[in-house]
Amino acid sequence: MMTVRNRLRALPVFEHVVPDGTDLAALPANPLPGIADWIFRAAEAGQDDPHAMVLCTVGADGTPSTRTLLCKDIDEDRLYFASHGDSRKGLEISGQPRVAAHFYWPAVGRQLRITGTAAALDRSAAEADFADRGRGSQLSSHLHGEVPPVDRAEVLRAFDRLSEEYPEAVPCPEFWTLYGIRPDEVEFWQASPDRVHQRLRYWREADGWSREYLWP
Repeated sequence: MMTVRNRLRALPVFEHVVPDGTDLAALPANPLPGIADWIFRAAEAGQDDPHAMVLCTVGADGTPSTRTLLCKDIDEDRLYFASHGDSRKGLEISGQPRVAAHFYWPAVGRQLRITGTAAALDRSAAEADFADRGRGSQLSSHLHGEVPPVDRAEVLRAFDRLSEEYPEAVPCPEFWTLYGIRPDEVEFWQASPDRVHQRLRYWREADGWSREYLWP
């Protein structure tokens, strides 16, 4: 009889990854543009939702909490995501701004690990982000904190009422917030079928970024 352990160990690992000669040393001195490049390369390879990232925050008692959300923008200094400021992650960031983020792209056998500090941007940035969202997303954001968690049917009725209430422009909710993560450590990881994976770690110093290889 096959045990769970044996069944898990029998699953293929990175057999689909085709080495493309990628040399992590070619990544830029600033890792932020490299993050954006890897997202778009994953998209070109057919990876679904390549801009989805796992965000880890920490509660007041030290308990970590993770969820998957979408990276909304990347510039030379920060990655951005949006959420309700009074959500669990928003409240945890306000109490402890140190966060971790993770991208994984199985289609290309790549992942990224990020640690840094998250901070809320001003109201104008939140409103600009909200204006760029699709109508369905805008309407559903107003369900936050407004509908008792009874059942989906009631939530859908509330959604329909919101659609009638706002037939055109949907106002930005009071607590809608755009956050920026300023990384101080980034690790790029490239899988290899021979299991000699490539890893390149960046860390931020006072005068810029430094980096080193980690093996495997």
